Amino acid sequence: MKENEYPILKVTNVEWDKDHDEFDTLPTEFEIKWGFKNWDTDEVSKWISQKFDWVFDSINIQQVGTWQEDSG
Repeated sequence: MKENEYPILKVTNVEWDKDHDEFDTLPTEFEIKWGFKNWDTDEVSKWISQKFDWVFDSINIQQVGTWQEDSG
């Protein structure tokens, strides 16, 4: 990866914890422009739970590409 290049992560098959009335409004698939060159499943999983303020039972994460941060 180039110096200003970071991974794009595709998150799929998110099985949100169903212990709440509104879990069906949460996405089951989305992409993340990750802001660090390296990532691991635990780190990304924690970020997703914090972002959506929700826990999940299972998840799939894979890198599908890269994005470049503007240098201007």
